Amino acid sequence: MGSDAVILSEREVDGGVEVRAAIDRMGAAAIGNEPVFLRDARAGGHGRGIDNPMFARVRDALLWHGAPQRFADRVAHEGAGRLPGQFSAPEDAMAEGLGRMITCDPIPARLDRDILLVGPPGHGRTATAAKLTRRASVARAEIIPLAADLDGSGAGAQLAAYLELERDQIRVAETPDALFATLRTLRAENRRCVIDLPAINPFEGDDLASLADLVAAIRAEPVLVLSAEGHPDDLAEAARAFQRAGVRRAILTKLDVVRRRGGAIAALTSAGIAFSHLAITPFIGGGLVPAAPSRLSALLIEESRGDVIALRGAA
Repeated sequence: MGSDAVILSEREVDGGVEVRAAIDRMGAAAIGNEPVFLRDARAGGHGRGIDNPMFARVRDALLWHGAPQRFADRVAHEGAGRLPGQFSAPEDAMAEGLGRMITCDPIPARLDRDILLVGPPGHGRTATAAKLTRRASVARAEIIPLAADLDGSGAGAQLAAYLELERDQIRVAETPDALFATLRTLRAENRRCVIDLPAINPFEGDDLASLADLVAAIRAEPVLVLSAEGHPDDLAEAARAFQRAGVRRAILTKLDVVRRRGGAIAALTSAGIAFSHLAITPFIGGGLVPAAPSRLSALLIEESRGDVIALRGAA
């Protein structure tokens, strides 16, 4: 390909070495705009699979999981490219790389602030509200489940069914005024709640503007409930949209029903949203595990089942 060729990656395959390369059509000046971590890795040979098999192992696992190339290269460099030979197990190298890039901030069982669960349709907000409520009960820390049935979809009945309660045993608000009144009552009693909000389309500006207004009005923390299902680009755009609306933490769901989980993890990382919990089973009891780089790494080594991240620590 000539002297203008730029090597993108190399890895060992059966019978030889696979090299991915491209020609710099824009001139040598454009090469200087590539990420510093990639330039440094290539300059030192640490980023090349043939020189550093652990780098290739981490990167290839992430690519198999649907993570964007840039994210996969970055994690591999942070975990296996800085000190080649430091790790003998790929999950340890990946955990190191993730630990340098993400923040994990679990929600405590005993809340000091009301939680407002937000997210796109079908990502598991109501089940997550039930799991947080059950987790608090196990820890002997009361959380009041509050279904904000503002769209008339019957969220109260669904939340009650998840918790195996009667509908009149949970709080339901069918209008914004009813929601504000319920929150005033609970706060006067010094009680905290988890609010199950109707689905929000992250690609609709009006929906996001309404969310930002609601967060400002009720002073609850918006926590994103994001499914591991979906196209990586859609997940990334959705995460960034919710981040702009005020979201700082997320619970990653449906990890037990997907094989490729890299897109969702990359999406939250690129948006700067902290990982709070991982939903690894459909069961309400024991269905949430505090997020940690080691647990995310275990999910990203090949096609491990969701429960390989060890239910110890689940609540």
